Amino acid sequence: MTENIVLAPGVTLRAMQTDKFKTACFSVNFLRPHCAGDAAADALLPSVLLRATERYPDIRSISVRLDELYGATFGTLLRRKGEVKLVGFYADFIEEAFLPEGEEVFVPMAEFLEQVLYHPLTENGVFTARAVEGEKQNLINAIESELNDKRTYAVTKMLRTMCAGEAYGVPRLGDAQNVRAITPESLWTHYQKVLTTSRVEIFYAGRRSPQEAAEVLSRVFAGHGCLSPVPARTEVIRHADTVREFSEAMDVTQGKLVLGLRTGVTVSEPEFPALLLLNSVFGGSMNSKLFRNVREKLSLCYYANSSIESYKGVMVVSSGIAFENYETAKTAILRELEACRQGNITQEELEISRRLVLSSLRMSMDSPVQLDEYYIGAATAPRDDLPVLMEKISALTVEDLRRAAQRLTPDTIFFLKGVQG
Repeated sequence: MTENIVLAPGVTLRAMQTDKFKTACFSVNFLRPHCAGDAAADALLPSVLLRATERYPDIRSISVRLDELYGATFGTLLRRKGEVKLVGFYADFIEEAFLPEGEEVFVPMAEFLEQVLYHPLTENGVFTARAVEGEKQNLINAIESELNDKRTYAVTKMLRTMCAGEAYGVPRLGDAQNVRAITPESLWTHYQKVLTTSRVEIFYAGRRSPQEAAEVLSRVFAGHGCLSPVPARTEVIRHADTVREFSEAMDVTQGKLVLGLRTGVTVSEPEFPALLLLNSVFGGSMNSKLFRNVREKLSLCYYANSSIESYKGVMVVSSGIAFENYETAKTAILRELEACRQGNITQEELEISRRLVLSSLRMSMDSPVQLDEYYIGAATAPRDDLPVLMEKISALTVEDLRRAAQRLTPDTIFFLKGVQG
């Protein structure tokens, strides 16, 4: 359970006091509406900010400072929850209870955060050309490397078609062409926009009380609150009226079959626990119907799994197949979906999947990184506290999963095939 404290206008701390870990952590997230025009600049900005500050003017001096703070880590964040972009930083550092008496880490880490956020190294009043050009190339490399991972490429291609006209169809990192067009001046202008129009959400987990954490972190944002945040929200399409199918030929040795479905359910809705458990039964685990029936029994897929985007109401089914198995594999996957819709789920399937999902959620409670991911997600859309979610999953029946499955409607089917396929 977190306690929420307002640090400044538009700046909220979600703090969890815990002595489970030897390290404490915090993340700072600027919430932005995800859109094509800003995606590349949003992706580039954190890396440029962390490249050089007034006090620490190069990567080496930044590394030395973090080493001085007993090997603390401080990295960039670029997350997407539905159509809400979270741009910022994540810090992890040793708890002061394990340091010599009088040694501090949390306060110096907050001071380092302030340097990164509000005192970047500049030349001629904007970001340095060296920092911008260097990080632009790194980002372009990351975008273009997607083409080499055909599994990721196929999922991205399907989503861009399925969500064409929706912000979710815009790639998280933007397009390489838009990255190349960024200049130090344009990125500096974007930086000012981010600071003045973004709601800020902070997560802290550690041994300090929420009030103590708030006292330290509020110093960072004193005088920097956001008075006019731009609304950031997700459009949820509840069902698909028609199914679109398309394919693309590429020099690949294995076909990639990807299905996009509308779930009609997000984390904020009462049916979400059932959808989460249904996903495990259908394709989200090695005990799932897709794995056992389509992959193992029928040998139609090299891999077959499903995943849900909890904030957008989308499910993605991804599989690797032989080119000639396209129709057969597609039919088999949809047959397993129909089995779920009819409630053809055994008690054994239900209980094994329940144990797997509950185990995964318990592991989230034992990981600062996953706690941050979960509770910062709650800043973009209301959701159950972890223990409450686990209680609801423990009470679900086959009938609950059947009703959740009936909400699923196929929207888009994409096949990445060989040039001769």
